[in-house]
Amino acid sequence: FMTRDKIEIEAQKVLDGLGVKSRPVPVEEIAMAKKIKISRAPSKEFSGMLIRKDGHALIGVNNSEAAVRQRFSVAHELGNFFLHPNEDTFVDYRKELKESEIKNHKEREADQFAAAILMPKKFLEEDVKNLNCSSISDREIKILCDRYDVSEKAMTFRLINLNFLNI
Repeated sequence: FMTRDKIEIEAQKVLDGLGVKSRPVPVEEIAMAKKIKISRAPSKEFSGMLIRKDGHALIGVNNSEAAVRQRFSVAHELGNFFLHPNEDTFVDYRKELKESEIKNHKEREADQFAAAILMPKKFLEEDVKNLNCSSISDREIKILCDRYDVSEKAMTFRLINLNFLNI
């Protein structure tokens, strides 16, 4: 199991290693820089998948989902690529989990990595400070979503997890 802090550090290492300084973070370019091919196809079954074979890697993305969801899927599979190097196949199924079910720890770690790479802590800290407001409302969340090219749900979770947003 990896701690949230360790995952944050890993994501930041990837960004620093590739000199990423802009928002939205170019996740597809990160994949290309690591020689990971991205393939898109519609699916009722999955949001994203990572397949590794003979030193090559492929990320499959469901292109019938919203563009922000596709970006999250690429980032999630990059999480599996960087955090879990010894496994060959990951599939992120679309089905909503029932209350009693929880994602396995590797999938949760990949989600945390996706959030950390799409919405880097140091970028967000800066942007939240520049919003210059005492509390973050839906309007500010929308501004940040547009800036980072993520969904409102993803941004809200990230702001809560970084303690930038009180619920």
